[in-house]
Amino acid sequence: MKNKISVTKKNNKIHFYLVSGGKSYYMFSQNFSKGVYEFFRSGRSEAELYSYKLWHKNPRLDKTIEKIPMYIRYVLKDDVAA
Repeated sequence: MKNKISVTKKNNKIHFYLVSGGKSYYMFSQNFSKGVYEFFRSGRSEAELYSYKLWHKNPRLDKTIEKIPMYIRYVLKDDVAA
């Protein structure tokens, strides 16, 4: 099963969603940052995040990528429990 991260932008916030198995799960929101939005704008696979190599170029993007795996585990665990 391939997981994909997608984003929407609304009211100066970026909303992150996990798309897995044909379902979309809300993960979290954060304040708008152009670098973060541009990176995720067209969607990113979970594998792309794990192979990310541009650390220390954009601290906001670094922090966002670091916390996404935790949210993925939480969302998928919560879906199984439901």
